[in-house]
Amino acid sequence: MPDQTDHLIVTITEPPQNTPQTPRTTFPAPGTEYPFSIGDIAYATARRLGHGWNADAGYWGTQGSIWGPYTASFTLLIDVEGDLCMVYDTAASDDWPEAPQLPPGVQEFSAGLFLPAACVTDGLDHIADRLAAALRAITGT
Repeated sequence: MPDQTDHLIVTITEPPQNTPQTPRTTFPAPGTEYPFSIGDIAYATARRLGHGWNADAGYWGTQGSIWGPYTASFTLLIDVEGDLCMVYDTAASDDWPEAPQLPPGVQEFSAGLFLPAACVTDGLDHIADRLAAALRAITGT
């Protein structure tokens, strides 16, 4: 039985399991397949949260940071399963609710929360609305 390292090497070096049946002959124009970035989601979420909240995009817009009137900051990213995640650390000084009531479509995990069903076709506004509602629930505001 191969050890974990051997399995990792095989996994990385094997071709993807879901290869297209026919090769692509055309490619979408930039900005058409994904009309907004993770950084754009961070900016839109901060705007919905209002005064005292800010955001910035990471390199190439592949992640976003949101911060506000708390010690903690929040990072938006896409995990290896393709889920939109918001990771954060809690600080005792932030005095957040112990068991926040998250909005529909938002689930907790050990490092923060994620939106398992979110996709680009939901639209920037809808995704930002859900994240802003989740942030309000987490922070108790």
